[in-house]
Amino acid sequence: MPIHASFRNALIALTLVYTTTASAPAAAQADDNMQLLDNFVHYALVAKPDLAIANARLLLDSGITDAELAVMLDEGRVTQARFERAISWAQFVPELEEIAGELSTRVEDGRLAMARDTDRINEAVNMLTGTQRQRLLAQRRLLEAGEYAVPALLRQITSGRDQRLTLASADIIRQIGPQAVTPLATALAHIGNATAQRVVCDLLGDLQYPHAAPYLMDLATQDDTSSAVREAANRALSRLNVRDRDAGLSTVYTNLARQYFDGASSLFAFPLEETNNVWEYDEYIGLTPIAVHTEIFGQVMAMRTARKALQHNVDNATARSLFIAANLKRENDLPRGEVDPIFGDSDYSPAFFATLFGTSTSLDVLGLALDIEDTQLVRDAIAALAKTTGGSNLFALDRDRQPLLEAMRYPDRRVQYDAALTLARTLPQEGFGGDYTVVPLLASAIRTGGMLFALVIGDEEEDRRVMASRLEGLGFEVVGSGASVSELRNAIDNAVGVDFAITRMRNADRARTVVAELRIVPQTAVVPTLVLADATDVPGLRLDFQAEPRVEVSRPAVSSGAFETVVDQLMERAVGGRMTEAEAEVYAIEAISALRDIAISNSPVYDVADAENALIDALASRSGGLRMHIADILAMIDSERSQHELFDAALAASGTEQVDLLSRVADSVKRHGNRAQDRHVDALLDLVANSSGRTAEAAAVVHGALNLPASAAVGLIALDR
Repeated sequence: MPIHASFRNALIALTLVYTTTASAPAAAQADDNMQLLDNFVHYALVAKPDLAIANARLLLDSGITDAELAVMLDEGRVTQARFERAISWAQFVPELEEIAGELSTRVEDGRLAMARDTDRINEAVNMLTGTQRQRLLAQRRLLEAGEYAVPALLRQITSGRDQRLTLASADIIRQIGPQAVTPLATALAHIGNATAQRVVCDLLGDLQYPHAAPYLMDLATQDDTSSAVREAANRALSRLNVRDRDAGLSTVYTNLARQYFDGASSLFAFPLEETNNVWEYDEYIGLTPIAVHTEIFGQVMAMRTARKALQHNVDNATARSLFIAANLKRENDLPRGEVDPIFGDSDYSPAFFATLFGTSTSLDVLGLALDIEDTQLVRDAIAALAKTTGGSNLFALDRDRQPLLEAMRYPDRRVQYDAALTLARTLPQEGFGGDYTVVPLLASAIRTGGMLFALVIGDEEEDRRVMASRLEGLGFEVVGSGASVSELRNAIDNAVGVDFAITRMRNADRARTVVAELRIVPQTAVVPTLVLADATDVPGLRLDFQAEPRVEVSRPAVSSGAFETVVDQLMERAVGGRMTEAEAEVYAIEAISALRDIAISNSPVYDVADAENALIDALASRSGGLRMHIADILAMIDSERSQHELFDAALAASGTEQVDLLSRVADSVKRHGNRAQDRHVDALLDLVANSSGRTAEAAAVVHGALNLPASAAVGLIALDR
């Protein structure tokens, strides 16, 4: 019997059995729910997925809360170990994977909700001086709560009257460990009780996590800090082994901001959860957590600590750049439809700050974006730079690092085009390292349009064929297909770019190796990579790459529509989406405009002839005003081929377009001399003899510019009426 039919029959039977559950007493319903959970675990472990699914679905749809699910596991007959074994097995069974994941998530959410419930935490704190059983239960609850328990524990330290409870609370904070550091450090300067401040300083010293250092230094350097508190703060600092302590308070805050900006996992209390807490201290309430989406938590904290650094030194250029870069990244990374409760209501946009401080700061922001290889942030930084930068304020800067030149080697074509366009528009008067790559990149923007280039890597030839076919169906051009990255190095080096990579290897270790090899090749260091894997390997690989936004793991046997969705979501997350035809058209237009400016300026640095091939191709495919811009550029190139192509295009055209193109032919001839072939001259003479009006006048101008013998055209005088 097919699995879906078997599941339907099982669900019908179970529904009949549990029809009266909704009207049963609460205790009876709890017993029924416990039986459903027990049944799910049993049937999952004995490989009866239809019955396992039916029981799990009835349980989840019964109205049971997440917290009640968690309590059932803590206090019921289904042990945690048995439940986890059933979930682990179910995740490798395609039919069970989805519902097992839902059940596991709800249980975990229930545990967290219970552990972090304020009333349960307060109750647990009061139990710290109770019986041995109460103390053990309280300790378990508070350690499960982690940083959420710190406000209640801190209240006992700052205002509690029971010395035993104060000491027990401090001991629990030590056991909580790194999660306690940020809330304690946030509260440190606001605690009015000097004795409590000393205790907190000692606690931070005991915990020995260096991200407390700026707050301890801040307290130690305040004029109104008592000598006893200052001594405690310095004593704690000496235990943190902070290397940059002598650099000054602003620098120490800046270094912490950089760690947050880089996403240092040690600074995240809950790196795998949807939200993390930004802590505030209220005079009346005390420590208060504000939930911020984990995607932007690091950037929000980078902005806060960079702002503190600037408060201590307004000339701290590094802190200024970190604030701006984190602000831009925060805006990009905020999940769609969500709000930032910390900086979401700012009076000024991230783009405002990105342009406010001029070219040098913009270059520093770009450098930060390149350091973390964040494509969207790199593009934002270049966009801000382009608005304020010209030849006078870019090349006059004495800098050890030129991020804009680095951006032209960044492995994303949009970034390369953005950088090249910015540099082209500055029209420098003196050469610089890498100046020879600007015009070819603009030519590439004209030639390649919306083409997308992909790599296919797989152990089996048949897998490679299927993957290539699927990508080609989505508009990709496969520039290389092979069994390893090393095998494809020549293809990568010769490609215009690599926009996507897909791999299907025989096992998870081979897949990890391929991704690692892609990351060390400059052209593919940030390429979005889709890893196709067997169902048994998918969970482990997803865990491996959960912090890597440029990697997606999927099973190969998905529909064409699902495959396209996976590709689009990965491209959106990694580089802001596939380059559309509209985007490609904009890049082409901007590149042509930039090349025209270069040609008109007679730049001593850029050679517009380097784009000749691309311009000639574009002359044949473009129309309207854009075609005339291309013709303008070709007319300025000192090349026999450019003049020939202009001549051919003009002779093949008609009407107003022919008149306009003939004027460009004349411009070319006047600038560079007569390079016309006999066939051009013959066709021109025929046009002169057999046309009238503006066309004849334009042809006559070309004839005159060519300085042809008068005998060929003098007969027209006799024919003129």
